[in-house]
Amino acid sequence: MMIKLFSIGAALLAAVSSLAAGEPIRIGAIYCDSGELAPLDLPSLAGARTAVALCNRSGGIGGRKVELIHLPTASSAESVAASVRMIVDKFPDVAGFVGLSDSGLALAAGREARRAKKVFITSGATSPLLPKQVGGGFFLACFGDNVQAAAAAEWLWHHKGARRVAVLYEPRRIYTRLLQRYFSAAFENRGGTITDVVAVRPNGELELPSGLAGNDAVFLSMETASDAQTVIAKLRAAGFRGPVVGGDGYDNPSAWRGNALARNVFFTTHAFPATGPGAAGPAVLSDFRRAFRGGVPGAFSGLGYDATRLLIAALQGTDGKLTNRVQNGRALAGVTGRIAYAPDSRVPAKPVAIHEAVRPDRTILQLTPAAVPAP
Repeated sequence: MMIKLFSIGAALLAAVSSLAAGEPIRIGAIYCDSGELAPLDLPSLAGARTAVALCNRSGGIGGRKVELIHLPTASSAESVAASVRMIVDKFPDVAGFVGLSDSGLALAAGREARRAKKVFITSGATSPLLPKQVGGGFFLACFGDNVQAAAAAEWLWHHKGARRVAVLYEPRRIYTRLLQRYFSAAFENRGGTITDVVAVRPNGELELPSGLAGNDAVFLSMETASDAQTVIAKLRAAGFRGPVVGGDGYDNPSAWRGNALARNVFFTTHAFPATGPGAAGPAVLSDFRRAFRGGVPGAFSGLGYDATRLLIAALQGTDGKLTNRVQNGRALAGVTGRIAYAPDSRVPAKPVAIHEAVRPDRTILQLTPAAVPAP
C-alpha cells in the first residue's frame, strides 16, 4: 500500500513539474506603437522580439519558453503606465520589463513597475537621473544624456573647431532639458562659449538670437527628428549655414533621407554595431541580423535586443534577487556596446556614435568622451 501511495505521489509530482516546465517565462515590453515616439520604439520592439526568438530557439530559460508581452501603447505617460498595470494585472508572475526610448515616459512606466516590485530595464531612455528617481530595480541599457552631450561637445570642439555655440532647446521635455544642460556644461568646461540659450515653444516658434551668424554651430535639443526639422528650417531661413547638432532623438533615418534640411546636420546616437573592448563579436551580430524581422536593424533595434538579452541573462541565474543579478551579473557583450554596472551605478559606460543626417545610417565615428558632467 505504501508503494502504491508513493507511486501516485511521484506521478503527481512529475505532472506538476512537467506543467511548471511548460509555463512560459513572461517579459513585459513597454514600447509606443503609435504617436511621436513610435519611430524609435517600434525598431526597439522588433529588437526585443528578436532576442526572445533567439533565446527560444536555443531552448529558452531552463527549458521554458520566453514570451514577450506587448500591448498597444500610445506616446503618453498615461498610456505607458496603464500598459505596465494591465500586464501585471493579467500576468502577476511577469518576470520583468524592458522598454521605452523617452525619459519622461520611462519615469512613468518605471514607477508603475516599482509599485509591482518588478525590474525595469529601459533600452533607450537616456536620463541618468532615472535610476534614483524610480528607485531600486530600474536600469539603463543605454548611455546617459550627460555622456552623449559630452560626446557632442568634444566632437564639435575637435572635429569642427567650434568655439562659440548657441543652444536651442524645448523646455517641456525631460530629455531636451537635460541634454541642453549637459551639453552647455561640457562645452564650457572645454573652454568654449555658449552665446545664447533659447527656449523653443511647443509649436516650434522661437526668437532667434540676434548674433546667430557669429556662432560656429548650433546645438538644437529637440525630442524628435520632425521637431528638429521645424526649427532647422527657421535657422536656415535666417541665414545660418553652420553645423546643427542634436541628440539621439534625431535617429529616425526615414525622416532625413532625401530631405534638404539634412545638410550640415549631425546627431549623437547609440553605437551600432559597437566596436571596442567588450562589444559583441561577429557571431552575435550575425545571429541578430539573420533573425531580425523589422527591416534593417539599427541603433534602436540593437538597444531593444541588448536590453532584452540582459534581462534574459539575469533570469537564467539562480542566486539572489533578480535586481542583484542584473546589477552584478557578467558583462553583456552587446551589439550597442558592453553593458555592465559599477557597484554604485545602474547606468552603463558605453560608446557614442556620431552620425551625419544626410547619411543617417552611417556612423562617422564612435567615441567615449574624456570628461562627462555629473548627472
